[in-house]
Amino acid sequence: MAGQFIVKLTPSFQRDLEDLPRREQERVLVALKRLETEPFGPPPHVKKLKDKGSGRWRLRVGFYRVRYDVAGQDVVVYRVRHRKDIYR
Repeated sequence: MAGQFIVKLTPSFQRDLEDLPRREQERVLVALKRLETEPFGPPPHVKKLKDKGSGRWRLRVGFYRVRYDVAGQDVVVYRVRHRKDIYR
């Protein structure tokens, strides 16, 4: 499912991102660029989650996880948190 997607950042994601160390912020932003072309893969970095609610997809960036949804050509990014906190 190749194509060009538009990544949209929510205010909650932007707040989470500002709380991360600068190096991790940069890693997350680089990873988000991949979502413009590959929001559905490749595993294990991208995974569809089984729980309900916003953020049915997960992108792994080191110890951090980015939760997002795909709606048409839009990739809506909700949160970025440490792996121990993101699923609470």
